[in-house]
Amino acid sequence: MNQQIKLRTASALLTLLALPGHAQTPQAPARTPIAENTGPNVTITHRASGVYRYETISDGRVRGEERWQFLAHPDGSRTLMVWHDLAARNAQFTVVLRVAGNFRPLEAFVNYWNGGAYKGSGHFVVSGDKLFAHSTGPSGPHNATVEVPEQFSIGTHPVAGDGWHTWGADPAQRGAQSGLLYAVEASTDVTKPILGTLTPIPVEFIGPESITVPAGRFETWHVKVAGMNDLWITPEDRLVIKSVIPARDLQYVLTEASGELR
Repeated sequence: MNQQIKLRTASALLTLLALPGHAQTPQAPARTPIAENTGPNVTITHRASGVYRYETISDGRVRGEERWQFLAHPDGSRTLMVWHDLAARNAQFTVVLRVAGNFRPLEAFVNYWNGGAYKGSGHFVVSGDKLFAHSTGPSGPHNATVEVPEQFSIGTHPVAGDGWHTWGADPAQRGAQSGLLYAVEASTDVTKPILGTLTPIPVEFIGPESITVPAGRFETWHVKVAGMNDLWITPEDRLVIKSVIPARDLQYVLTEASGELR
């Protein structure tokens, strides 16, 4: 008897729920297949990615790593996306850089943690002879406009973009050549906004060199930047294969690479 009552009650509830005005289980909408591009992405002419190991020269102590992705576009411009994990200083930087076909900066975005604290973010846009900067962080919002020359670069601190500081120098000319760097503030002092200042940066092309790193063997240009930083960069896209700063007992070595490192 009890079982029959339960069945009749369940049947009545199902009938009630089916009446208009009562909630029903929603039916999944029909899915329309997404059309896929069957050819290559025309916004990318070639690409590459890699990983650097941060270490001391003297004893090979690992200090952190950096992961990057590079894209070249049909108008000649280039994009770098970088994530830098400097565990030795409790620092984490996320950076996007865009440059024109001749490597003149177009735009940069940075987001910094340093010394275990959030530093803030910055957005930098170049238009003609002006660089427009906007920073937000613990110190509040800040804006600045800086006049910039034709030849300059933006220094955001991860290693992957350091080869782009060399674009205004002539590889055929020997000796240090004058350069100009818009150096972005990235210290552990969170009261300082993430803005930049123009500072001289000499660049010296030493010559072509073939070097071997854990990621493989590469044909490079050996360049010295700021009188203290030896860089080995690819000739076309100026991607860093190895960076050494002997005075600070530091080096940055490419351990993984894929794509076209030109």
